[in-house]
Amino acid sequence: MSPTDNELMEQVRDGRVEKLAVLFERYQTMLYNFFLRLTGNRAASEDLVQEVFMRVLKYRAGYMGGQPASTYGSSRSHATPTSTT
Repeated sequence: MSPTDNELMEQVRDGRVEKLAVLFERYQTMLYNFFLRLTGNRAASEDLVQEVFMRVLKYRAGYMGGQPASTYGSSRSHATPTSTT
């Protein structure tokens, strides 16, 4: 049985950052398609997917168990602006 998103995020939070790759595989296509619909730009969509996962990695210590990983990732992507202009 594969680990749940919550179990993976708890492992990432606790220092097993390689587990983020599993979450990336699970969510990259969904996120890419979402951003592509939003922006209409393939390159920007790829950059945004990467930005989401970089922020999840950066703010992993703030993850509280029980939160769906998809919710945590989207809340982190809104937590800090990508530009100041």
